[in-house]
Amino acid sequence: MKNDRTDRADELEWKLRVSPRARYARLLIKPYGGLEVVVPPRFPRGEIPFLVAKHADWARLQLDRQAKLVQSIRLPQHLSLAFDNSTTPVVYASQPLVFNYDLFAEQSRQRIVIEASTQREQIRELRNWIRRRAQELFPALLEELSRRTGLEFRKVTIRSQKTRWGSCSARGHISLNDQLLFLPAKTVEYLMIHELCHTRFLNHSRDYWRLVEHHCPDYRDHEKLLSLSRNLVPDWFLLDLYR
Repeated sequence: MKNDRTDRADELEWKLRVSPRARYARLLIKPYGGLEVVVPPRFPRGEIPFLVAKHADWARLQLDRQAKLVQSIRLPQHLSLAFDNSTTPVVYASQPLVFNYDLFAEQSRQRIVIEASTQREQIRELRNWIRRRAQELFPALLEELSRRTGLEFRKVTIRSQKTRWGSCSARGHISLNDQLLFLPAKTVEYLMIHELCHTRFLNHSRDYWRLVEHHCPDYRDHEKLLSLSRNLVPDWFLLDLYR
């Protein structure tokens, strides 16, 4: 006879992911993927039902919240970017187009055409557009700031990160978050200077901050804005976003 905890686990469906990077077992709730159990390679498989049962109430609550969140998401009809003060119409191929004078005028300019029919794929196409736009704009600005500051880097990559705006490796490889497009240009410039300064000091020592202040005297204002800027990123972009 199964105990109550195991019975509660049987009522839930989950996907198992074995990750070499995982140091301990954990449960994730993905808006389109349901409950996922992530375990290290050597985690005993027989313990997984007990792990799920232990957190069953939490999992059900989160699954319900995620389902409601997915239903409440409204995709944009225009995509507005604070970085370059641009607004681009979005046309969903699955939706009928009503041709009137204003729409015809809009379609004569650049527009984003989304071919997918499901919400998840539509969001993926929108994020791909954002990624391509960031790849068009950010490397050139980083090169300009590198020349201006005399701080050299070796490589730049553009990613969709959930927690970091940017990073710099010991080899001078800089990574920038494509969501920076939703932030003002001056703050994005500061973030790039911040990472360029890490090519000289791979820490946050006093010498590092002196260098930052030398190249960006008002860096404290931008730091405050960065700490509050997650709410500038649309909910639809962050939905189901995992590194």
